[in-house]
Amino acid sequence: MKLYYSGNSPYARRPRMAIRQFDLMDRVEEVDAAPLAAPDNVLKSYGPGGKVPGLLTDSGAFLCETLVILNYLDEVSGGRLYPAASEQRDFAFQIEGVASLLMEALYYRAHENRREASEQSPGFIANEAGRAARCYDAFEGLVDQFVEPVNMAHLSVVASLGYADWRHPGDEWRTNRPKLTAWFDTMMQQPASAETKPIF
Repeated sequence: MKLYYSGNSPYARRPRMAIRQFDLMDRVEEVDAAPLAAPDNVLKSYGPGGKVPGLLTDSGAFLCETLVILNYLDEVSGGRLYPAASEQRDFAFQIEGVASLLMEALYYRAHENRREASEQSPGFIANEAGRAARCYDAFEGLVDQFVEPVNMAHLSVVASLGYADWRHPGDEWRTNRPKLTAWFDTMMQQPASAETKPIF
């Protein structure tokens, strides 16, 4: 299999963390697809999306969208990405959903901030900033339940908070969230987190 990624993509970081955490490095080759805007970018030959992550399976299918890829990797790994027990699995999906919401809010706000000032929507930016703040608060309230062993939900939270550090340091998500901060700092010591940390 081949996983196409770009170094600072938080979406691609999630499967990159998964293949490290769940011992799939010998089964998945990572291919840096940057720069994505190049007219001859390899991703354009695989489908209409032209974005990362993308997973080329051994059968020749090309999978796009992060959660689809994670679901596939979970099957490939024999169900190692998420807890086996139904209640714990449900909670992991709950947490991963909030991580996806946060990543989306951060992405759309970053995109809007890069537009010309005259074209920006202050209301949209404020709405997405509020949504991000609610996600940070939700994590602070739930982090005591982030028990080991590490699963994909934990890694998705790390990826979303790392993206916040890169694109929205002004959010200062650590302020008044000591439990989440301590948990994140501990998680960043793990190879899957440290080796995929965005460079900024």
